[in-house]
Amino acid sequence: MPVSQLVTRPWPTLNGFSASATRASTDRRRFHAATLLHEKVNSPSRSLQQGPVDDASRKALSEIAFAFDIDGVLYQGQRAIPGAKEMLRKIRSHDIRYVFLTNGGGSHEDAKYKSLSKRLGLSEDEDVIRNRVILSHTPMRGWDENVKKQGTVLITGSHPEIARRVANEYGFARAVTPADIIEANDKVYPFDNLRESLHKESRPLPDGKIVSNTIDPYSKDVPANALKIDQILVWNDPRDWSLDIQVIHDLLISHRGYLGTISDKNGNALLPNNGWQQDGQPQLWISNLDLLWKTEYPVNRFGTGAFVEALKGVWAASTGGAELQFSALGKPSQHTYEYAHDRLLHHAPEEPHGKGQKKRALKRVYMIGDNPESDIRGANEFAPADGTEWISILVKTGVWKETAAEREPRYKPTVIVDDVVEAIAWAMRNEGVDVTREWLASEDWV
Repeated sequence: MPVSQLVTRPWPTLNGFSASATRASTDRRRFHAATLLHEKVNSPSRSLQQGPVDDASRKALSEIAFAFDIDGVLYQGQRAIPGAKEMLRKIRSHDIRYVFLTNGGGSHEDAKYKSLSKRLGLSEDEDVIRNRVILSHTPMRGWDENVKKQGTVLITGSHPEIARRVANEYGFARAVTPADIIEANDKVYPFDNLRESLHKESRPLPDGKIVSNTIDPYSKDVPANALKIDQILVWNDPRDWSLDIQVIHDLLISHRGYLGTISDKNGNALLPNNGWQQDGQPQLWISNLDLLWKTEYPVNRFGTGAFVEALKGVWAASTGGAELQFSALGKPSQHTYEYAHDRLLHHAPEEPHGKGQKKRALKRVYMIGDNPESDIRGANEFAPADGTEWISILVKTGVWKETAAEREPRYKPTVIVDDVVEAIAWAMRNEGVDVTREWLASEDWV
């Protein structure tokens, strides 16, 4: 199901700003490849390559920002894109605002910053990447504290225990993993073969809760110690699809999120969605919907979106075609672009998680990505209330490749360029600042 067709769920209240779940109109954002902003076409060029930066260039660069995707843009697998390291040092030295906006996740932002630094050959001591990383689940940091502390959430992902630790650090006080559930009751999933590896680490269920075999699944007189889940958070692409789909399905057919119960509203044709997910079941949040992502392997690999498609297929088969209701984070979700935009407006890399108090307006933000379905679509459709323009740039080093069947991407960027270095050169020239890719990719600091 396309993101635009998702059933809208309430977005948990955010600390610091309000994010609307309504999609911005795309009519005025239909850019085509190689289209320049009209106001810049005839503006005089300024150079960063000779002597000190002049005031006009400094002002122009202070009013723009960059949002970089990571996989397929800055590196492929373990290989850094040539010139990416030098380019990042250049824009950092000129105090240009930027963040790394990735649909990756499952770890802490600091772990990603260290990993990215290593792959690019940057020292962790350099102030180039630290506190600028936004993962697919990072916007959950801004959820209302009452949501995080009062409810019990199910966390699943590639490394569930690591994801749980990150969720705890975000403020989710009661986080449960599938490993906790099958440790509490191995009858939930008797076929599990990963208890000595992926599901080796578990914790007792919070507040002394249990998963019982004797509960009457259709009774609303639920025992006080029955496990109740209030939110399901798919942190990133799970590894044990079978167990995760089983537990998520059990919760979505339950009465009010009590594991082991079944709602008597399921299948009721008089209710919306034939009664499915109409009985206070937990909200399902997916951190991103990327079907594919780029590694060193020549063929694109499946991502979290593939797990979602599998879950949707099982749900449709078991419910007679009912719609799976869920909410998505990550690109192209407006939730994520709102969060990234707010970070850029309050850019403060010296602060934890990169957000300060002082707000500085922006004219344009350049989103540089490799995936038309997420990076490009998200930037094209995002229209922040303050009037900032988000401009999409597609690089050829990642997911999208021109083929005989697909001459141009489904979601058209402002421009298509060879790589991230050329993307920065194009954007700076578009602002009237005369730079070359050779200079951006060089070790020269002038």
